[in-house]
Amino acid sequence: MKKNLALKCLEDYTKKTKPKCLNCQKPCNNKYCSRECFSEHKTTNLICHTCRKEFKVNDKWRVKQGKVKYCSEECRKRRYEINWHYFDNLTEDKLITLGQIIVCGHIVDYRTFQIISDEKTIFEISDKLDSTYPIEGAHSGLCRLDITSVRLVSRLIELGVVGSCLYQDVPDFDFMWEGLKRTHCYEVADDGVNVFKCNRSKIALWVCDRFSGKMVTRTFKNSHKGILDCEWVVVWK
Repeated sequence: MKKNLALKCLEDYTKKTKPKCLNCQKPCNNKYCSRECFSEHKTTNLICHTCRKEFKVNDKWRVKQGKVKYCSEECRKRRYEINWHYFDNLTEDKLITLGQIIVCGHIVDYRTFQIISDEKTIFEISDKLDSTYPIEGAHSGLCRLDITSVRLVSRLIELGVVGSCLYQDVPDFDFMWEGLKRTHCYEVADDGVNVFKCNRSKIALWVCDRFSGKMVTRTFKNSHKGILDCEWVVVWK
């Protein structure tokens, strides 16, 4: 009787201390109970920055380092493309895209402009411009899109996009607000209050005048730049 009890205790202890599969958590003698679990646990699904197709990577360390961005060597070497004719004829959809760029983008130099916003906005702008430029991570959980096109930058300057965020104003076009509110800068609070936040004072003043709202400034520590930064917040009912 004592022997059976001792065997039972030994079996229970063995079950508790037996290693578990790192993928399915079932007891096993090794790190993985099968090749399928090994492959599944090591695999990470990513989106190719060029063709936007999903692909699998078995090296999680390279993924954490941000070194895996393309599904193939062909996509890595492919020349980036952009539809620089997009703003030639202004339509409602194109003016909305311009509004998004006005509040989230700026001219870097004569051939490059940069857009920083949430992932949804960046992908929407990228799709509208037929862009194959890679989308990178930015500060505060946002994404960044850098596009190089002398002709497109020249056209954006004609439409009112400037280099310094401090001097960016809202061009006198219809549908500008439709573009501004389809970015990370605009949200509706739980109590129904509209909130618009950006680091461009002239744009914030434009929104404030349009909706007769109240504008305040907010100072915060920008860990990305390592300095104190300021943004303008407009609220209205």
